[in-house]
Amino acid sequence: MIYKKNSFTLIELLVVVAMIGLLVAIAIPKYGDLLEKANLGATMGNLTSIRSALSIYYSNNMGWPPTIDPASCIAFRENIGNTLPYVKAKRPYSNPPYGNGVTLGTAVPNTFGSGWYYNYTNGEVYINSIAIDIDGKSYTTY
Repeated sequence: MIYKKNSFTLIELLVVVAMIGLLVAIAIPKYGDLLEKANLGATMGNLTSIRSALSIYYSNNMGWPPTIDPASCIAFRENIGNTLPYVKAKRPYSNPPYGNGVTLGTAVPNTFGSGWYYNYTNGEVYINSIAIDIDGKSYTTY
């Protein structure tokens, strides 16, 4: 008698499951890194938008606004809109800079803050965190 093999053996199924598990174990961290790179790119775009709005404000008013918070500075709101864009970066997970709040100061950020840091004496805007991003750079270098 001749028997036909119509199904998979248990070993074959276990090998396939192990291969899928290995692929998932590699893909999930890569996907998380890809999302964080996208968030960092969006944050850089938002930082550029704020800096452009500051340049427009400066050219119209011959000075820097006292704050970049649109709720507090109506003249700056005309350049940026009703709300500031977000810092979308979420690394490090323990102290992410994620947010759109504004911290005022006269230097560069020196803490693990969140949102934006605005130096009102010279009109410079930074990401308000001394943390390291996914590329190994400090957020204050942007």
